[in-house]
Amino acid sequence: MRNLALSLLAVVLIATIGLGWMFDGIYSQYLNQKSDSSTQELNSHQQDLISTLEKVGTHLSVALAAIDNRQQFIEQWPKEEQLTLQLQPLANLPLPKALLTDLIAGQPLLLETDDSVALHFYLPQSKELLILTTPPLHSSSNQSFLPIVLTSLFYLAVLLLMLLWLYPLAKRLMTLRQTAKSFGEGNLNQRIDVGSISYIRDLELEFNRMAQRIDDLVSDIKLLSSAVSHDLRTPLARIRFGIDTIQEEDDPVLRKKFEQRISDNVDEMVDLVESLLSYARLDQTLITLNKAPVDFLALVNTCIKNKSQDDVDLILQVPKHKVMIDGDLSYLMVLMSNLLQNAYQYCQKQIHVTIEEQMSQVIVTIADDGKGIAVDQREQILKPFIRGKTNEQQVKGYGMGLAIVKRIVEWHHGEIMIDNSAALSGAQFTISLPKA
Repeated sequence: MRNLALSLLAVVLIATIGLGWMFDGIYSQYLNQKSDSSTQELNSHQQDLISTLEKVGTHLSVALAAIDNRQQFIEQWPKEEQLTLQLQPLANLPLPKALLTDLIAGQPLLLETDDSVALHFYLPQSKELLILTTPPLHSSSNQSFLPIVLTSLFYLAVLLLMLLWLYPLAKRLMTLRQTAKSFGEGNLNQRIDVGSISYIRDLELEFNRMAQRIDDLVSDIKLLSSAVSHDLRTPLARIRFGIDTIQEEDDPVLRKKFEQRISDNVDEMVDLVESLLSYARLDQTLITLNKAPVDFLALVNTCIKNKSQDDVDLILQVPKHKVMIDGDLSYLMVLMSNLLQNAYQYCQKQIHVTIEEQMSQVIVTIADDGKGIAVDQREQILKPFIRGKTNEQQVKGYGMGLAIVKRIVEWHHGEIMIDNSAALSGAQFTISLPKA
């Protein structure tokens, strides 16, 4: 699920930081362009308006200077208009000396606040100031709809980005749901095609492993039931026949002979039951492997000594240095013993065992000069109670050895391959196991 968390984090960062930065840049660029053009237009308009107001104020100051009742004229000026007039003694307006000098010399004084713009004109005869007041020249422009549009686009882009991220996730989840539903209905061959960029790749892989595990268990149960019904029926029939014969036989020698046959059949049934129990124990899902570095060459030499036969020539090719495998010593011993036992049972006179290292793997090859295994039997031969068809009657056993080998290899995250040996023409088993 790490891909899911990382992709979600990436989408959130892109949506909040990347898109926000992009739209902020667009809005800032728009404001700068608008501000430049508006400033130029405003400056030109403002200069023209101030020039007009100065002319109006100059004419009014000249006209008021010739009127005796100036205050009455001011009071008669319309107050509803935006342009207002006011008379004020010069002494009431504290000004720096430089500005006061310019004002007395006849130059209009412009004072601007946030609320108004006031032009001051000096009346020399009465030492008064005519104040012409007008609202601010830079009237606020209408609010632009661009911030609203950009905000809407931002949230729309975030929504689209989230939908683009959610679509493949929803699609993979729907596929997983359909596959799980079909699997639950009994189609045990259902698997998910795991995508390389799937957000739930780990979940899909685990589902496939679970499905394969269940499929293997169901197949094993079918094979076990078939093998039990077949292999137990024969010794049971022989035991029943022997008991019936003993009951009718009075000859002590014949009775002893029939009793021995019954005992042999019971031993055969015990061996079969023990094989079933052994495989059942190996099939437990809660089994714990005590993994540790194992000296594999020493393990192989021990197994060869235990299985050696005088009439079979075994050739061992190994590296000169130690070969260490990360695994459980006891189960690796079972693995090699079963492979060697299988080779001794089916060979003619010769067995080759080769051990080599490739990258992070140890490759074990066991080949014999027997009849080999047909291509169409190689997959089946690794299942319990399955033996080579050409040797079923010649070799005793229940076909459990290679099934146990396959299970142990899977526990150690290795691989097993079956082929025919180019040198000996018999069966060749190649096992890959992880190095320590």
